[in-house]
Amino acid sequence: MSARNQRRRASRRGVPCGFTSSLGLGSASNVYRAVDRRMPEAGALAKWLLENAAALGLPESAVPDDDSLDRSRRRGVSVTDWEKVGTALERAASGLPAESQGTIDCWGDALERRLALDALERRILALALHYRLDQRVEGLCDAISECRGRPRRFMRDAGLIALLLAAPEAAVASRLAGESKLLTSGVLHIGRYADLSALERLISLIRCEVPPAADIYDQLLGATTTVPLAWEAFAHLGQEADVAAEVLRAALMTRESGVNILLYGQPGTGKTSFAATLAARIGVQLRPITEANDEGDEPDRDQRLAGLRLAQRLAEPGNTVLLFDETEDLFVSRRMTFDDEPCAASRVFIHRLLERMAVPVIWTANDIGMLRPAVLRRMTMCLELRVPNVATRTVLWRRLGAEHGVALCDADAARLARLVPTAPAIAATALRAARLAGGGAETARLIVEGVARAVRGGGLPAPEPEPDSNYDPALVNADTDLITLEADLLRAGAPRALSFLLAGPPGTGKSAWIRHLAGRMRLPVLQKRASDLLGPFLGGTEHNIAGAFAEARDTGAFLVFDEADSLLLERADAVRSWEISQANEMLTWMESHPLPFACTTNLAGRLDRASLRRFLVKLRFDWMTETQAQRAFQQFFGLPAPAGLDALRTLTPADFALVRRRAALWRDLLAPEGLLRLLAAECAERVGGRGPVGFATGAPK
Repeated sequence: MSARNQRRRASRRGVPCGFTSSLGLGSASNVYRAVDRRMPEAGALAKWLLENAAALGLPESAVPDDDSLDRSRRRGVSVTDWEKVGTALERAASGLPAESQGTIDCWGDALERRLALDALERRILALALHYRLDQRVEGLCDAISECRGRPRRFMRDAGLIALLLAAPEAAVASRLAGESKLLTSGVLHIGRYADLSALERLISLIRCEVPPAADIYDQLLGATTTVPLAWEAFAHLGQEADVAAEVLRAALMTRESGVNILLYGQPGTGKTSFAATLAARIGVQLRPITEANDEGDEPDRDQRLAGLRLAQRLAEPGNTVLLFDETEDLFVSRRMTFDDEPCAASRVFIHRLLERMAVPVIWTANDIGMLRPAVLRRMTMCLELRVPNVATRTVLWRRLGAEHGVALCDADAARLARLVPTAPAIAATALRAARLAGGGAETARLIVEGVARAVRGGGLPAPEPEPDSNYDPALVNADTDLITLEADLLRAGAPRALSFLLAGPPGTGKSAWIRHLAGRMRLPVLQKRASDLLGPFLGGTEHNIAGAFAEARDTGAFLVFDEADSLLLERADAVRSWEISQANEMLTWMESHPLPFACTTNLAGRLDRASLRRFLVKLRFDWMTETQAQRAFQQFFGLPAPAGLDALRTLTPADFALVRRRAALWRDLLAPEGLLRLLAAECAERVGGRGPVGFATGAPK
């Protein structure tokens, strides 16, 4: 016996010994009237009656005995014993108490109304439920099935069910055909061996004597627990979010079939939260599909598929959107049989199911690679959910902090946004935990860092740099007048499809100027380091490069590639095929990107020559001039520049910022001589630097 059948047998223990309804006895009477005493079914019925005599309140003398049945097995049931069977069935029927409506009947009524079942469909459903819940009905069905040469299972055998229900076989067969209500609704489903089973969740509710509620959807398929966020929390999705809302609104209004919205992206990017927010945006219910089985455990593929089909029948048309979370559960290429043998899942069945969905479905997936192209092209829309940019995250933290009662000032919100690149759902969870812990911004930081690190497999990307409120373009030594260039770029009618190449030593202000320019252009910055894009698998880097350009386009961001020499290596010098393909990918996107983007590099000589022709603006950043260094000393330290400053020829704005932070550790370094010594130590390590040899790690001697 299979493990599944063993669980079913065990689940019937504790079922009352007596019949809970007249269905079992009525089915036995139907068999008696339909078969001849010489048929195998007659012997099976007589044997069953003998085994259940006590439960029916019949004395032993009222039913045939074992010896008599054994003697007449070859010739069928004797005339005397057959008459005894008929009399005993009539006597048992007359002795049944007046039947009150039980839980099975209540659920039958509810499903009959909700699924618009006819009388015969209702009776077939009742028989399937009694087979699972009443061991004597199970015994009768199994005994008749076995003597007809079938296994001891309740199968899609129209002849057997017609015999038990005294119904025309053709009518039963039509109710169990592939497009019948009972099967397309998922309330009954056909197993791998043609056995006919009722929905497990329904069986569990009846066994626990839970009556149907006014709305049976939540009882059978689960209720949503995801709280929608403010629509602005997903502003980083751009116009696609608004289009998705309009598509769903129109589909519900016109009752369009086959409308499927796929939300995909890395775990923790807020797919489920956006689904709830999307439904709230258009003012409809979001109802989940079988996120747990009847025991509260993980559902298998068949249970989720049955739940999807039932949800299509139970959902209120025009006012409901369904949510199928973790789409990968359904769209698998292989499945396993009870014997652990691989069995191909029907692709055409799934494709037709997608095309005929009467109620719109939102699907979520972490790994879009598991979905076949034939499935993806049947999606009405596909939206990738990404982590919002730092500006959007800052607004998000402030809003969510107010909603959850956690005080976050503007500086706290901005710091959290830079430190932890996370999605709205994770931010909301962290703030809820911070409120429960009675903490503030620091508590929220600790919590959200832990969650975000776990989601990313144990690591977090480097925090985004803090904007420098004291940034001064006059301190940057570029080969172009940056102030004049800014004025040209910001004038009315200036093009937006701009490409910048910023080359020069580290710390000379390349990234800082780009962030300053993006702020003047009122564009958020999407900054990508080479480590963010270089993938360990073949084709992964190209995919990440394309994704970065697409994200910048969708969110209207100023895209910045740091360490671009790692992505645009000279192809003539390449020794690996992927070095060429990733450079090709970059060049392709550079030619068609409609928004500003910039590449920064410390090693311009390594760049592919073809890429240099594709940059509209090429800037060279160099060490500070003597005048700039003197101005920076005054600006950063509030002191006049010492005489020895002019001897340091490789200073950068970043050196002054670093020395200012370092000098705060030792008060005696605040004198011009101490500051000069620290600046000289920074220059000493550079080629061409003029300063004392060594590295100042502490207070000067």
